[in-house]
This record gives sequence, C-alpha cells and structure tokens, in this order.
Amino acid sequence: MEGRGKVQRCFGTSCSVSHAENPMSLSVEQAMEEGHLALAMGEMGQAAELYRLATQIDPSHAEAWQSLGMALVKLEILEEAILCLKRLIELRPKDQLAYSSLSLAFGRAGKIKEAEEMAAKAKVAGWGGDPTKIGA
Repeated sequence: MEGRGKVQRCFGTSCSVSHAENPMSLSVEQAMEEGHLALAMGEMGQAAELYRLATQIDPSHAEAWQSLGMALVKLEILEEAILCLKRLIELRPKDQLAYSSLSLAFGRAGKIKEAEEMAAKAKVAGWGGDPTKIGA
C-alpha cells in the first residue's frame, strides 16, 4: 500500500519523514506513536495504516483496534471500521468507549437500529453493568 513504510517524525515545529525498510520491525508502541503523530499532522490515511500495522504486530492490542476503527470512520471506510470495532468489543466486552465507537460507526453507515443497540450497551457499560447481557 502506498505510504506503508513511511514514518513521519515531528519534534517541536519541524517534521521529517523516514522510510523504514521494514515497517514490521516497529514495536506496537512505536507504530501507535507514529500513528498518533500522523493523526496530529492531519494524515488520516497514514495514521490508519500505522494503526493497522499495530493490529498486525499485536492482534490483541485493544487501543490499536480502537484507533484503526475510528480512523476508518473518519475516512468513511465504514464496513471495515465496523469490523475493527467489533474486534475491539471482543477484546473489551465491558468497555463503554468500544460500544460508543461502534454505535458511531453504525450510525455513519446508516444502520440506525444497530447504532441504537450499541448506544444502549455503552450506557449500561458506563453504569458499571454488563452490556453483553442485553440484546444477545
């Protein structure tokens, strides 16, 4: 994919782009940090690719799935965003933010019933309940 292997580094007000020969040599923390930097620079596509890389490095890294899902929502790649956010819920089945994020993705995709169901689960999670027990 275009942009894969490019890493933008910013310090203060100056930025540079490095071209990692093997982006898989990054740790999940490095991929996430570089994704956050790309996001801060307004490079949503690059941020999504770095978050995707983080999910490949560590498929159990919940923050990577959250970040990738929300980047994809912003890019309007909604079906993939929904899949990523469903994976996040598998990893964190009682996480309010996970359900809220999935609700947002469903809403943007025009899936109102599903969006409302996830919003209800987010509310239950926020109150300390178990959202997996409703609407199963």
